[in-house]
Amino acid sequence: MKALKIDVVNKTITNININKENFSTEIYQLIGNGCNTFCCPVDFENGDCIYADDESLLHENIEGCFMLPEWNYPIVGNAIILGTDDEGDSIDCKTSPSELLENVIWGNKEASEEYREKALNSMYVINFDNNAE
Repeated sequence: MKALKIDVVNKTITNININKENFSTEIYQLIGNGCNTFCCPVDFENGDCIYADDESLLHENIEGCFMLPEWNYPIVGNAIILGTDDEGDSIDCKTSPSELLENVIWGNKEASEEYREKALNSMYVINFDNNAE
């Protein structure tokens, strides 16, 4: 499958190919930094979505982060972009590297660590009331 790799160290977005048979293993390796579980925190209007390390804030020594102007928080660490079909299966991505490079905001290691510290030390609590009507 055609995909994009967002590399926060080199501040690049490049075209790559991912083998559907080894999908998860390749995603973990391409994200790097000990990734062993991923999530899709952002989806685009064209059906593409970002695959990022779901536990990136738990890792130390993250080398960078990135975000787009309309986001409220950065993605910490490298990421992959793939397309999604109507059934939720991964397909070739539609986004081009140049589309993202025009708008991406890169954060260095210090920015990643600062965000990590603030996020891990926040007092944000969600209260679920099982008796709510």
